[in-house]
Amino acid sequence: MKRGVGIALWMVTLGGAAFAGTPEAPSSLDSLKGQFGFNWFNSPSKEKCVEIKDKLLKEFQKNYTCDLKEIANTSSGKPGVACTRKDEKKQYLIFKTKAFCEEERETQMANSEG
Repeated sequence: MKRGVGIALWMVTLGGAAFAGTPEAPSSLDSLKGQFGFNWFNSPSKEKCVEIKDKLLKEFQKNYTCDLKEIANTSSGKPGVACTRKDEKKQYLIFKTKAFCEEERETQMANSEG
């Protein structure tokens, strides 16, 4: 009987560890602070990757709709999130690192040449 209980506890522990590793979309725009993004509705050659700081966060909160669930279908294949201005004239693609942001911007720039 003790052995059965031990196995059951071991299986619950493994299941809990697997569940704990499942990523979830952040629930707050504050999670974007310190990440990098650019307005991809504009020409990528005219845009720069900017760090998401308080001023831009406030702009997102007031005038944008942000989907914080990561997307993987970016031009570079790097995971990111999108914030779209309510009038749909701008959309920021936001990445965890400046390098990911720059790779996306440069990939879009290369794809638009031709």
